[in-house]
Amino acid sequence: MSTKIAVICSKAFMKRINSIAQNIENIQIDFYLYKQPTESPVLLKEMKPCDALLFGGTLPYLHAQSALSELPIPWNYIKQDETAISTTLLSLIANHAVPLSRISIDVMNPTIVENVLTEIEYYGPKPYIQPISITKPTQSILQHHITLWEANSIDFVITSIHSVFDELQALQIPAMRMLDATNSIVQCLEETKSQSLLIKSESVKAVVGLLEAPEDKPIDFNILTQITAATHSTYKEISPYSFELYTTAGHLQKALEKENLQNLLQQADKPFNLAFGYGHSIFEANQNAKNALTFAKPCEIYILDEHKNLLGPFPKSEVKLALKTDDPYVLQMAKQTSLSPLNISKIIHFSRERQSAQFTSHNLSEYLQVTRRTTERIIKKLVDNGYAKVVGEEMTHQQGRPRTIYELNFATY
Repeated sequence: MSTKIAVICSKAFMKRINSIAQNIENIQIDFYLYKQPTESPVLLKEMKPCDALLFGGTLPYLHAQSALSELPIPWNYIKQDETAISTTLLSLIANHAVPLSRISIDVMNPTIVENVLTEIEYYGPKPYIQPISITKPTQSILQHHITLWEANSIDFVITSIHSVFDELQALQIPAMRMLDATNSIVQCLEETKSQSLLIKSESVKAVVGLLEAPEDKPIDFNILTQITAATHSTYKEISPYSFELYTTAGHLQKALEKENLQNLLQQADKPFNLAFGYGHSIFEANQNAKNALTFAKPCEIYILDEHKNLLGPFPKSEVKLALKTDDPYVLQMAKQTSLSPLNISKIIHFSRERQSAQFTSHNLSEYLQVTRRTTERIIKKLVDNGYAKVVGEEMTHQQGRPRTIYELNFATY
């Protein structure tokens, strides 16, 4: 089955990405075109059902960024990197023979241009570099290029904004668009496709729920009906005091996000325990649900995932349940470490909330509300993949082995 990707971009970029996407299997592209990147938030509201979203550059992404948290699908954007800068400068020199000191260039991050010039050991007069930001009007960037041209300070313009290129062409000012390398676009399309497939596999993961009540108080059928409706689950009666529920991770996530289950727990007249288990099979999910049930208390929900990580209790847990993430960096970490995106997100929140960059497995175990053994497995995966490192030891007040002190080794901001 094809992955349908909505692409928000300019008309010129549509032609570029169309020619490349034909070589990638099982993807379908729907284009939403803007004349100015500022139109991106409006185009978001026009999108038809799709599996993922891709922005044709950093600027349209930044304009729409505040609305992305509401999207139920993953998103990505084509980033301007050193490959794009160096490819464009090489094309300019080869095809137009213009000295670097006689060009005006607008870029998202001027440091990237500086890095490229340093890498090629160029120490001559530098080009005129103009930063792009969402707070800087496109017309201001255009006017800057025009002013340099009219002052005879430049012979050529390189622009990252397609509408600026069109207006420069109309004024007969020599200009070219920034060139995105084919490999970079292919990689971004493949990443976007992989994000969608990963999230789909997460959301259809098998989930078994166990609903139990004290043996002297059979479960109220009305409560059972409401729980199955909230989680879109089917059920099997084990006894008048015990039921098994069958659903998917995606349905359970939505029920917890809307707090439907939490409200039912608090409104029930008769106490009962509720726990869920994830698994790649019904048998595995059932075993995990049984283990999670040993932690369950009335008015609390626990979940044991397929990696044996205990999540909860909900609704008291401060960490929001999120079986999916739109962040490509988190998804890449999840793939490399075999940790769930949820656990990586929790670790990032753990780092942000601490006053110290250093921590022990005990600190992390308390935050994640999982066993020390589970925490040590998580830390080992982070260390083995270079995402955490050992920085020392902490002596305890009691006799026993000193605690290892760790630091995270990746960006958490």
